[in-house]
Amino acid sequence: MRESLYYLFLSGLVLGSGPCLGTCAPILMSFAASYRVSIKGALFAYLYFSLAKITAYMLIGALSGFFSGLLRSSSFNLYANAVELIMGVFVLFIGIVTFIFKDPLKSKYCNFLHKGNFRNAGVIGFLTGLSPCLPLIGILNYIIIISRSFLDSIFYSFVFGLGTSVSCLFLLTGLSGKIGELVASNRLSKNLVRFISSIILVGIGFIIIFKALSTFTK
Repeated sequence: MRESLYYLFLSGLVLGSGPCLGTCAPILMSFAASYRVSIKGALFAYLYFSLAKITAYMLIGALSGFFSGLLRSSSFNLYANAVELIMGVFVLFIGIVTFIFKDPLKSKYCNFLHKGNFRNAGVIGFLTGLSPCLPLIGILNYIIIISRSFLDSIFYSFVFGLGTSVSCLFLLTGLSGKIGELVASNRLSKNLVRFISSIILVGIGFIIIFKALSTFTK
C-alpha cells in the first residue's frame, strides 16, 4: 500500500507541474491578478482551487470505485464533455466581465467575483477536477485495480489530488497576486493587467468551449 501511495502522490506531482499546469496556470493567474490583488489573497484563492479540485477527484474516485465500468462507458465521455463545456462558459463569463468593467471590484454586476469566500476559484477548481484528461483516467483505472474497498478509492484519489496541489502554480499564483497589488495604485498599469487578464480568460474560455463542442459532434 505504501508503494501505491508514493506512486500516486508522485504522479499527481508530475501532472500538477506538467499537463495540468498548462491548463490551470493561465486561468488562475489571470483571475488572481485581476481580483486577488495581494499575495495573501492569491494564495488563499489557490488553496480554495486546490481543495475543490481534490474534492472533485475524490468524488470521481468514489464513483469509479462503486461503478467499476463507469470509466469505460460511453456516457462518461458525454459527462466529461458537458463539464468541460460548463467550465469553458464560466471562464469565458469571468473574462468578459473583467474586460467590460474598468474597475470590476466596484461593479455591482461582478462584485461576486471578489467576494464570497473565494468561491469562484473553488468553482474553477471543482470543474477542473470533474473534467478528467487522459492521464487522470489512467490514474483512476489504476486506483480501481489497487482498491480493496469503496473507501480505498476515495483515499487514493485524495493522495493523488494532494500531489497535484504541490505545484509551482502555487508560486505563480502568489506572483500574480503580487503583480496585481503593485499595479493597483497606477491606473494605467492596472488597466493593462486587467485587459491582458481578460483577453487570456476569454481566449481560454473559447478554446475550452470549442474543444468540448467539437468532441460532442464526433
